[in-house]
Amino acid sequence: MKKLLVLCLVLFGFNNLKAQEEALFNNLKTQEEGFHQHKGLYLSMSVGPLFGSVTGDLGTYTMDMSGIGAQFDFKIGGAIKENLILHATLISNSLLGPTIKISGNSSTKASDNIAVGEAMLGGGLTYYIMPSNIFLSGSLGLGNFSIIDSNDKNNNVSTQRGFSMQLKIGKEWWISKKWGLGISLTYGKTNLTNKPSGGIVEKLDSNRFGILFNSTFN
Repeated sequence: MKKLLVLCLVLFGFNNLKAQEEALFNNLKTQEEGFHQHKGLYLSMSVGPLFGSVTGDLGTYTMDMSGIGAQFDFKIGGAIKENLILHATLISNSLLGPTIKISGNSSTKASDNIAVGEAMLGGGLTYYIMPSNIFLSGSLGLGNFSIIDSNDKNNNVSTQRGFSMQLKIGKEWWISKKWGLGISLTYGKTNLTNKPSGGIVEKLDSNRFGILFNSTFN
């Protein structure tokens, strides 16, 4: 009877050890397949509210346009090593019905059909701090401004391109093997000199802050 009991205990221990080894193997196999890891193809989309201003030195006077609006950014690339992503960056944002101040005089709010647009095309790096899944991102590129009148497209104008950048910090939570959702804070700037044909030289500069909601595949 004692021998039978000892044999049962040995078999139980062996089966339990085997189950633990299989669980460990499956876990390692899952990790190797990229489960909750930042490897391979990277695709990120973000959207959210924007707060900012665009200032201009237009030769004989200065202009300041400020307000709130919306921002969208899109990044696509791949991991050059685990947690470090190299990507192309596309950013588009606009201030809707901005408040305009000319040469420090009293401000005037533009009609809601007027928007000050800003766009950037460039590239950058994103780094994930694991396992907290906090990320830091920076992008540089060429950007420009545009004035958009939704009531009359003939009034739409765009500037030449100049230096543009974006800094971003945020956190994401895994919702599947490859997809994460999160939130981030951003700061961006575009600085350029515009030389319209037959016009005065314009120096334009922006400061923009955003709160973005992220959806990322990696």
